[in-house]
Amino acid sequence: MPSSSFPSPERRVLVCLENPQAAVRIQSVLSQYGFATTAISPAAMPDEGELAGSLLVVTYTAMIGRMRAMLDLPLVNVEAFIFETPNAASPQPKRLFDGAAFVKRILAIVNAERRLTV
Repeated sequence: MPSSSFPSPERRVLVCLENPQAAVRIQSVLSQYGFATTAISPAAMPDEGELAGSLLVVTYTAMIGRMRAMLDLPLVNVEAFIFETPNAASPQPKRLFDGAAFVKRILAIVNAERRLTV
């Protein structure tokens, strides 16, 4: 269920995606649930000070190794929530994003991290 409050800086998620439209969509979904987001470019990573206080990173398969090497944060691979379905109007399958499963995974990680720090 979306949060009616403003995004909380204590609930910050880093979004590291090459596709700017995808990054904006992910940030929009997360902000509906009270998360503050920071978009970071895969090409020009900010310094550690700018990333302090983040809970996790949303990225894609090709960036997982780099993110693990740079940051000690849980990772969510956004590609795990994209699936293809047949498209009657085109020979290309239609790609769909499972936003509900994505948010459920984010919340599970945040809640698990919170339990570990209490």
